[in-house]
Amino acid sequence: MNEFLEKIKSFFKDEASFFDAKQLLHQNWHNFVPQYFDKILETRTNAVFVLDRNGNYAYVNAKGAEMAGKSAEEMLGQNIWNLFPELKIIEFGTQLSEAIERKITFRSEETYFDGMGWFDMQVFPQENFTIILATEITHQINAKDEFSQIIKKNKTILNALPDLLYGIHRNGRTINHKEFPDFTGWDCKDKETNLRYLEIKDIFPKDKLEEIKSILEHVISLGESKSVEYSIQDPDGETYFEARFTKTSEVDALAIIRNITERKKAEALKNEFISLVSHELRTPLTSIKGSIDLLLAGVAGEVSNQTKSLLNICRKNTQRLVRFVTDLLDIEALDSGNINFKFRTYSLKEILQSSVDGMRTFAEQYHVLLNFDSNFPHTNVYVDEDRLNHCLTNLISNAVKYTPKFSEVTIYVETEGTKAKILIKDNGPGIDPNFAPRLFHRFAQGAPPKDKLVGGSGLGLSITKGFVEAMNGKIYFFSDDTGTVFTIELPIVKPGQVPQGMNQ
Repeated sequence: MNEFLEKIKSFFKDEASFFDAKQLLHQNWHNFVPQYFDKILETRTNAVFVLDRNGNYAYVNAKGAEMAGKSAEEMLGQNIWNLFPELKIIEFGTQLSEAIERKITFRSEETYFDGMGWFDMQVFPQENFTIILATEITHQINAKDEFSQIIKKNKTILNALPDLLYGIHRNGRTINHKEFPDFTGWDCKDKETNLRYLEIKDIFPKDKLEEIKSILEHVISLGESKSVEYSIQDPDGETYFEARFTKTSEVDALAIIRNITERKKAEALKNEFISLVSHELRTPLTSIKGSIDLLLAGVAGEVSNQTKSLLNICRKNTQRLVRFVTDLLDIEALDSGNINFKFRTYSLKEILQSSVDGMRTFAEQYHVLLNFDSNFPHTNVYVDEDRLNHCLTNLISNAVKYTPKFSEVTIYVETEGTKAKILIKDNGPGIDPNFAPRLFHRFAQGAPPKDKLVGGSGLGLSITKGFVEAMNGKIYFFSDDTGTVFTIELPIVKPGQVPQGMNQ
């Protein structure tokens, strides 16, 4: 009661008035509580119990009766230790008994009562009575336990991942998510959370910092994911990493850092093997093809029709092997960056006309008509003529193979601002939606048409994509059950103009 009196002391005008009120309150306290506080206490979400000086219940609100599992009538006047003997054997009961005896306030923030749940208990012993407040926190405890389990599970999962995971603020501050999976935001205070922040310079090599900062700003500002490769020199040699950045909020991004040293070694071995095999095969295949051509031309004497038929089969398969070796060499050159492009400004119409004319005989073998619509404005592009012709030939060849007999493949151009779009449309069955995401992958081939035998290495579209992108262009497609349209998009240039970022 003394604590209560101290709280209301400021409402009195002088010490005399406060003393009179204090005396009156002492004399009428037991009448005062039920008369003035009963309705207030009934509205509380806490359970409220008032014990008299002998430990008998003097007041119980509705929430308290609900918690105890008894009516207020059953509890009022009853001794707490007799009504709930189990209190004598639990820690809270011991603390309560000591608090009442010594008249000391105490709080037990997490007390479990069997059959009732978890409660936050507050005990306020006074001279003639004791107030007990109980707030149920079962839901919070369960949520806390669930959260702890989630954090533990997430930490286990994160630690099992081979990648490093960092949250990076746009100001350069970083947090290791694998070490601190419960990180909730950059406004956390270090001393409260025991977080250890790093700086971006602590993670990435010095020579890559400016590039990575630029990528980070781009990712956070535009929301586009970007990746960068870098290496670190250590005593065991050079270690390679790939860092992929993804926006996570308006101020930060997630960096997923993977050690790709083994992958780099495997790629180097693969490229070396492909290059070795390709070069070793190319020379003898060229020699074999040349010899077959000479035999078919009758240089070694007249050959019978049966022999010609066999030689033609050899010639056809040799040409197929030569194309495959050439594709392997192109792939290896694209990967290594050692491919040489001879860029010049060309008339797009002339290149297209040459490519289409060169494929007409091929299309006739499949009974397909090539329809080239040359009615478009004069357009110049800055490309390698041979590489662009290779791309067009490959796309036209595919379109012919997948177009039904006695149908046509249409080649036309659309201009849009500074872009020229070359469209190659077939009338085939369309690309299987399940296969579409892998269309430009190496050695990937879709199901052939039912009425045609379609061969190939599965490298053509991958090489075409590499060539087009190297010429500062894009390649994409649209497909449904009425056919497929492949589009090559290239920048339009003025005569003599060199697009930015490209060399003569």
